Amino acid sequence: MKEISTLRLAKELERSERTIFTVKELTSQIKDLLENRFLLVWVEGEISQLKNHDSGHIFFSLKDEEALLKVIMFRERARELPFPLREGLQVLCFGRISVYPPRGEYRLIVQRIEPRGLGSLQLAFEALKRELAARGYFDEARKKSLPAYPERVAVVTSISGAALHDFLRVARERWQAEILIYPVRVQGEGAAEDIARAIDNLNRMKDLDLIVITRGGGSLEDLWAFNERIVAEAVFRSRIPVVSAVGHEVDYTICDFVADLRAPTPTAAAQQIFPDRKQLIEDLDFRRRRLFELISERLRKLERELHHLSKRLKSPEKLIQETGERVQDLEARLRKALAHQFFLKENRFRNLVRHLEAVSPLAVLSRGYSVTRKLPEKIVIRKAREVRTGEFVEILLEEGRLEARVERIHPDNHLF
Repeated sequence: MKEISTLRLAKELERSERTIFTVKELTSQIKDLLENRFLLVWVEGEISQLKNHDSGHIFFSLKDEEALLKVIMFRERARELPFPLREGLQVLCFGRISVYPPRGEYRLIVQRIEPRGLGSLQLAFEALKRELAARGYFDEARKKSLPAYPERVAVVTSISGAALHDFLRVARERWQAEILIYPVRVQGEGAAEDIARAIDNLNRMKDLDLIVITRGGGSLEDLWAFNERIVAEAVFRSRIPVVSAVGHEVDYTICDFVADLRAPTPTAAAQQIFPDRKQLIEDLDFRRRRLFELISERLRKLERELHHLSKRLKSPEKLIQETGERVQDLEARLRKALAHQFFLKENRFRNLVRHLEAVSPLAVLSRGYSVTRKLPEKIVIRKAREVRTGEFVEILLEEGRLEARVERIHPDNHLF
């Protein structure tokens, strides 16, 4: 900062004409000067005074050993943050300088934030990993099964990378499938957006069985696109199963954890995705031979059982003869049983007839008795007082009947 000499200060104070600004005017000119001079800038520093506001905006300060700069990231950009912010994280911020007149403050309006240095990258990686794990992005229960025999597979990768050639070589050796290549940047500015866009676009395709995201090995910085939130979100919402094959066996990315299957290398991905056609043919041939052996053994066993049963089986003529003899025997026994039943029924009938004859009124009449009935009602007379002198009665005999008129009534029972 330039120092103003005492002499110059004195001359300025002695001038009759003074240039006087209001606070608003001066602030406005400072605002125009700063915002036009520092339209878009990259600023490196350490995060401090971090505050996540309920509105979704993020407020913090960037500091180094000698200065502090207030920073704000508005809600729309905060949603796109590739990793959670935390105190002490060294970052690189891209944005524009803005002056806030009511407070006389200048601040940085951030559009993009990147971790700075290996330590910061690792901290950002661990922070996003913890957040997504807590939200269930890595849960095994939500992961989709891979098709056993894929027919259409899309590969999201760099068209010039060795990873694509390794994957295609192994895939063609193992299985016949239609492989679609979706070229993207896999490193540097815009790579994460390319990868996420590719996943979303492939999910609009029909009859696609699988998506493979792959690239060769590299440093943490080289693989950083696969650690950004936008890629994790795209993999998470994919309706098509996703296989992540990023880097070497020792490399792990956020994309690996979210994907339905993590393969350590592009070659291993092709081996895990596609069945080995030669091995399948050998397995089928072995199963065919084994099935033939089992069926043959079963047929031989059934043949032995049939032979054994045939020895126990009687000839149809003999069976008919034995059946006829049994029918004749049953017929004779049935006739005998029916005759016996008929005899018993007949004897009982005769006994009943004799009993009825014994109690029949006709039998009483045959012994010299008669039945007298009052006329004209023909009511049987049991007592002498039931009739009057001069009334007519009917007398039933064993043979024939008599009509008489009552001349005299004797109420006693003397017969003679």
